[in-house]
Amino acid sequence: MKARLLFISLMLLGCCGVLSMESMCEQSLNQEVKDKCFSALAFQRSNSLLCSRIQNSTARDYCVMRVALLELNESECSNIQSNLQEQCRNVVIGAMQNNSIICMMIKDNETAEICRLRVS
Repeated sequence: MKARLLFISLMLLGCCGVLSMESMCEQSLNQEVKDKCFSALAFQRSNSLLCSRIQNSTARDYCVMRVALLELNESECSNIQSNLQEQCRNVVIGAMQNNSIICMMIKDNETAEICRLRVS
């Protein structure tokens, strides 16, 4: 709960211009909060390069997949360094074809929801 409150507080401060969003993410003491902060920032800015600052490799790969889905840009998937790269390509291609069945392949709930919203 404390981590969630810290995350929300930091997001609000960044939105108000008190802190730059990147430095706000970097200053998070809890690594999980830091990873979620960079993930949210990458999605907000549609910038998969920010995903590279996420330490958890699975979270980093799903961050890239979310940006690729948002942009419907298959080339973003090349930033994934795991076996999720091929899945990312398939999901983006499926989303471009408005194929909602492809979203069921995604194990990460947040990414799967973004996929469903993208193809609906």
